[in-house]
Amino acid sequence: MRKSIITAALAATLVSSAAFAATATDSIKSIDQYKHQLTLADGKVYDLPATWKATGFKVGDKVKITYEMKNGKMMASAVAHAS
Repeated sequence: MRKSIITAALAATLVSSAAFAATATDSIKSIDQYKHQLTLADGKVYDLPATWKATGFKVGDKVKITYEMKNGKMMASAVAHAS
């Protein structure tokens, strides 16, 4: 019984965490390595983890960003090339 309650609680946590993530797909307008920000063609600015490197990305590339809203900012958790 205890095992199934823990499993259910873990599953609920994973589902609720995923519910807050959003995605955006657009072309890169600018990359600011010092501020750790990526701006898309629509003008929206995404904050990136300090460890993120722009290697393989350049202005004009179409990307898909996975992000969450934190403290009024769009915090990216993943950036990948989009087709």
